[in-house]
Formats: sequence, C-alpha cells, structure tokens
Amino acid sequence: MVNLLLGDGEVTPKAIETTALEMARIGRLKAEHKADGTMTVRPVPGKAGPASLRPFEELLVERVRHRCRNGVDRVPVGALGPGDGDEFWVWWRGFQQSVREEAKALNLIRPARNTYLTLLLRTIVLVAWFGSLYAVLPWCPPWAGAVVLVVLPLSAVVAVQRPPFRVRSGPRLTAAGRQAAREVRNRTDVAAHRLPKRQVGADGPESALPVRESRLIWSSYGRSWHVVDTAPLDPPRWGHTWQLVMLVVAVCAVATTTLIATLTRHIPYGGALVAATVLVGGLLWVLLLPARRRVLAVPAELSFRGVVISRWDYDTHYDDPLTDITHYCCAIEDPASHQAWSFEVHRWSRPMFSGRKNQELADRFRVGDVVDVHCSPRHRKVHRISVVEAVPR
Repeated sequence: MVNLLLGDGEVTPKAIETTALEMARIGRLKAEHKADGTMTVRPVPGKAGPASLRPFEELLVERVRHRCRNGVDRVPVGALGPGDGDEFWVWWRGFQQSVREEAKALNLIRPARNTYLTLLLRTIVLVAWFGSLYAVLPWCPPWAGAVVLVVLPLSAVVAVQRPPFRVRSGPRLTAAGRQAAREVRNRTDVAAHRLPKRQVGADGPESALPVRESRLIWSSYGRSWHVVDTAPLDPPRWGHTWQLVMLVVAVCAVATTTLIATLTRHIPYGGALVAATVLVGGLLWVLLLPARRRVLAVPAELSFRGVVISRWDYDTHYDDPLTDITHYCCAIEDPASHQAWSFEVHRWSRPMFSGRKNQELADRFRVGDVVDVHCSPRHRKVHRISVVEAVPR
C-alpha cells in the first residue's frame, strides 16, 4: 500500500520486495540472510491460514511457492520479480488488482480520468493560454511584446514535454490518498519504500525481459539460486562482417579519389581532405573493431543441456496478406558458462483479427524445464531443442 501511495496510484514491482520483507517481519514468511547478503524467504506452513492473509499477501505466498521448484525450498527476494517473463506478468496483474481493490476500499484511489475528457481539458487550457498571449500582444509596449514573443515558443516546448492533465491508464489518488502519501513521505522509514529511479519492469513486460538489452535473471538450476547474465534476443547492430567490408571499401575509395585529385591539382585543399578522410576512417575503425570483437566472442555453434529461465511471446503484423504472427521466445541457461542465451523457438501465423491462440505452443516450454539445445548464439538461432525434464504443468 505504501508503494501505491509513493507511486501516485500505480503499483510497481518494488511492492513485491517491501511486501515480502514486511510479511517476514510479522512472521508470515520465514526470512534468512545468506553469507553474500542476499535475503531469502520461504513459506511458513501452518503459521497463518488464508483467512488471516490479505488478498495480495496470499498471492505473494503463492508466488514464493511457485518459485520454490527444482529442489529449492526458499527463494531470494529479487527472484520474485519480473525476470521469468510471462509467468510473472500473469501473476502480477492479479497482484496489482488486489492492491488496487484494497486501496479503493480505503478511499485512497479513484478510477483514471477518461482519455477523451483529459484531451478536452488539455485543449481548453492550452487554447486559453496561447489565446490570451496573442490577445495581449497588440496592446503591449515594445519591451513587453518582446517578452511575450519569447514566452510563446517556451510555452510550446513546455506544452509538448509536460502537457497539463496527464493521460493515465491507471488509477489516481484521491484527496485522502494524497494526504496519506504526504504522511508516508515524512516518515523516517520511507527510504526502505522509496522507488528506484530506474526500476526493472516498471515500464511494462518488455522492459524486464532480455529483448534489446542484456538482463540479470535469477535461476535455481542445480538446486542453488544464482544470477545469470542473459544475452538479448536482438542481435547487435554493429560489428558484422558486411559493415567492416563496406567501411574498408568506402574509406579506400574516398582516400584514393582524394589523393588522385590532390596530385593532379584538380581540387583545392586536397591535403586537408585526405587528412579528414583518414581521421574519419580511423574513428569509424576504432568504433567498429571493438563491436566486431564482441560479436566474435559469442560462440557461432553450441550444444548444451540447460534450463529455461525466462519465456515470453510477442506479436507482429503484416498487411499483405493480413496476418498476425506470434513469436514464442525463451532464455536458456548454459550451466557450463553461467551464461544464458535468448532465442525465438516457435513462430505461429494466423489470419489477422481471428483471435485464435495456440495454447500448445505457448505451454510447450515453461520456466524450469531442462532442455537439450543445439544453437547458434551469435545469430540467435535454434537448430534443435527438446525437453528432457519438464516441470509440472
């Protein structure tokens, strides 16, 4: 609830950590500190029945039990977050909703303002402001007119970057909620609940998944919790062979042309052009070569037995013909290198707007499944994958 107040009505993944620690403090979860400083929690059987737990606390206990698989009986607080992908976000929607319902019962939040009403209020405010500036401009003395002409573009920039009446999809704080939020911010223990500036998962599912950037994801493979550096699904944009070839050809062609023109005196300042060409080529070479080394450091072919530590899917659309394509993706840990690789393991096409789903492909892999993989991590391609040991469905 404190997380909701500090988030202006929005529940963020930070609430998982603070709720788990609070439940451990009051004895509804068993907390232990590992030697490296990691806080782990586990359920306390028989300590508190469902009747004594609030709805979102019941969901948190369910999340702890769900993560206690593969022979582990406790889970780090950080592993309760959004690292495992779709399985987390299905649970997270219910957790958010239960917190919002309790806050609504306490009159701390109210539903979000209608989008069209927000746009209408925004238009009225902006028209009134800019209209008043234009109206007073003809009556102003020269110095005041200059001030108005400076204020007009500044107001336009502010209106674009920070428009009045934010368009929000989530609930808003009521007057009682804003008063409670002020009281929370003045408490001495507010530091334990303060939201981080860059919180993984706060901007939606993709912000917590290894899609465009590497992510640190918790894994319990081998009956021991550890953090795995997970490579992104998207391959790097720089460092490919064709880019290196094009760079070499372009630099050589420009340098040769400039040198010939300089020697034959067909263009002025030929020496400066040669120096500029060499300088630009050197800078590009310095930027491209490190990226090339990073690409070559990734194995071209690899076979291993690993475990699925995250899974998700996303949709793309094509207009000719009208087709929806669902991409099913997994992050698979290689125990030998303590590295995980992200792959697209299935792709399913269907007519656009059909609303059909392929539950068989969606459930083929689950977090915790042990799989045999033959793949190309460098090109983010899976040649062969099969389930060796599946977690209970």
